[in-house]
Amino acid sequence: MRATKSIATTVLVLCGLVAASQSLAQEKGFYLGGSVGQSKIDSDIAFPGLITSGTVDGKDTGFKIFGGYQFNQYFGLDLAWVELGEASYRGSFFGTPVTGGTVKLSGLNFSAVGTVPLNPSFALFGKLGVFAWNAKSNDFTGGVPFSATDKGADLSVGLGASYNFTKNVGVRFEWERFKAGGGEDASSGLPNVTSSASIDLLTLGLVYKF
Repeated sequence: MRATKSIATTVLVLCGLVAASQSLAQEKGFYLGGSVGQSKIDSDIAFPGLITSGTVDGKDTGFKIFGGYQFNQYFGLDLAWVELGEASYRGSFFGTPVTGGTVKLSGLNFSAVGTVPLNPSFALFGKLGVFAWNAKSNDFTGGVPFSATDKGADLSVGLGASYNFTKNVGVRFEWERFKAGGGEDASSGLPNVTSSASIDLLTLGLVYKF
């Protein structure tokens, strides 16, 4: 009798694992979503091209709109428009006062996404991609308005977790790091004034799967 119960229990467990595996395997296709959270732009973005001494406040609200395709339970591709907010700065540029400075960062991020499903609802994932960014800087240097537009492409990485409420609706919690700055002037192609910096983005978002 005990042997029969043990066999029955084992069969039920195996059936559950198979059903979970099949459920995960069927979760493929297109998805869309949006996330919002906090960004932190490294102070290096302003040194030494915008100011040579002073202070930088890189904390702001960031958000992104994303979509992609999940090929199977382990691999997908993700495309996102990312708004990283802006860093504000003030100080001096070789002794000339600089006030009211801001650097706004945004861009298009393309990532490969590797997923580790832990059960039919919960999964961990990692991302590696390319961030095609734009930077717009404005300030008053010696009382004279200054502005510049910078662009480039750098690597991006990310880690996160997702939870599915239903087959179609879920949430995603992510940390991402982008590199931006130190590119070229968008109008002339010459090196620009922003410096290469890291930007961290921590977000929570909703995902809809087709």
